[in-house]
Amino acid sequence: MHWRDVFLAALLALMVLSFLPSFQKWRRQPVQFDPDRPYQVYTRDYDLEITADELDAMLATLPDRRWAERFPHVDPGQLYDLEKDLTARRTRIATSQSQDGSAAGTGDAIVSLLIDHSGSMRGQSILFAARAALVASDLLASLGVKHEVLGFTTSRWKGGRSREKWSSDHEPGYPGRLNDLLHIIYCGAGEKLSAQRCANMLRPDLIKENIDGEAIEWAASRLRQCKETQKCLIVLSDGAPVDDSTLLANGDRYLDHHLRRVASEIEQAGEIRLAAIGIGHPIKRYYRHGVTISSPEELEGTLVQLINQLLRPSDSLSAASSS
Repeated sequence: MHWRDVFLAALLALMVLSFLPSFQKWRRQPVQFDPDRPYQVYTRDYDLEITADELDAMLATLPDRRWAERFPHVDPGQLYDLEKDLTARRTRIATSQSQDGSAAGTGDAIVSLLIDHSGSMRGQSILFAARAALVASDLLASLGVKHEVLGFTTSRWKGGRSREKWSSDHEPGYPGRLNDLLHIIYCGAGEKLSAQRCANMLRPDLIKENIDGEAIEWAASRLRQCKETQKCLIVLSDGAPVDDSTLLANGDRYLDHHLRRVASEIEQAGEIRLAAIGIGHPIKRYYRHGVTISSPEELEGTLVQLINQLLRPSDSLSAASSS
């Protein structure tokens, strides 16, 4: 064989080898969701639960922060203006709630507000969610009702260190959840939400993926530790749970199925009143007591109305569900 033939054969072999990984990825069949497989977590080693005051230090350690620079800045100024307005109106609001009797029996109640921090909430949705949280916190504080304001997202895109560990373990099949959870406490029971803490929701480097089922389990577990007998959990969200890293490895209905199961178990247990507000999203797919609104601007009024219904001694959630 002539040396040129040897060279061409070697070159062809190198070309084939260089395209082999891409070819194998192309040939890889999508994972089919199996509803009989129990929900699981590949690793919890990188999950975080932090307060809003710890976000600066935590986000500063992430390697992929520059991507957030492409998103427009959301001015938190109106949150501080709203806080001033609420302070000025607090006496009138408290008197109004007392007169209409909607706050009767609230002394033994606690409310948890859980806010979706997914990428689709970026912009006006997260801004109005933050405004609604401030209004709700002010209302509940004026009624003497303990409450929490919580947020949920992931630390990173594309699976973070959880996926990296899975890859280094040779990618076993059906690994379960494959991303690093980030759960944020903006306001704990016995506290009142401030505009300063609330403004952290607007950070462009914060909101990423949303794994709703585990977030609801987290919020519910916090409520179960409280002594109040009337426990309410309200979820604010704009869509289905999504984490591409998890769905690619477990099937496209994996997180959706888990959310439905978690919500159903809480509703059937009856210990916690679970309700949700969906922004342009048919929330009743997941929650028995859900309200769908068409725009973020409706959040404040809808949330206040839902809180009043939840705190009444009689079960008036059906009114909220039909809205």
